[in-house]
Amino acid sequence: MSNPLADLDLSSVADASDSVAWYNQGEALANLGRYPDALYCFERVIKIRPDYAAAWVFRGVILIHLERYEEALDSCEQALSLQPEDSEAWTFRGVALHRLGDYRSAYASYDRALGVKRQSMWQTLLQRLRKVWKSLKNSQAHWLS
Repeated sequence: MSNPLADLDLSSVADASDSVAWYNQGEALANLGRYPDALYCFERVIKIRPDYAAAWVFRGVILIHLERYEEALDSCEQALSLQPEDSEAWTFRGVALHRLGDYRSAYASYDRALGVKRQSMWQTLLQRLRKVWKSLKNSQAHWLS
C-alpha cells in the first residue's frame, strides 16, 4: 500500500499566494523528511507573509535539519523580533546556538524558553548568605530563650 503523502508535489498548492496552504505543505514535507522541499515552502510563506512568526520558526527547524545553523539562528531571531515570548523560537534558537558551539548562549535560550531567569553567581551567594544569617539568628534566639 503506497503512502499518498509521499507523492506530495510542490505544484499541488492551487493558489500560489495562499500562505496557509504553503505552510501546511511545508509541514507535511518536513514530516516526510523532505527538508529541501519543506524549506522551499516555508520560504514561500515568508515571502507572502513576512510577519508570520511560526513560519520563521519552522524555517529555522528545517535549516537545523539541513545543518545550516547560522541561517537557522537568523530565522529564530526573526521570529523573536516578531514574537519575543515565543518559546519554540527560543528553544530552536538554543538548538542552533548549541550546534554552533555557543553553549552559554544556548542554555540562556533554553532557560528563556522555559521562563527561567538565572541568577548571577553573586545573587546566588547573597541569597545563601541571607539564609545562613537567618538560620543563625533563629538558632541563637532559640538557644538564648
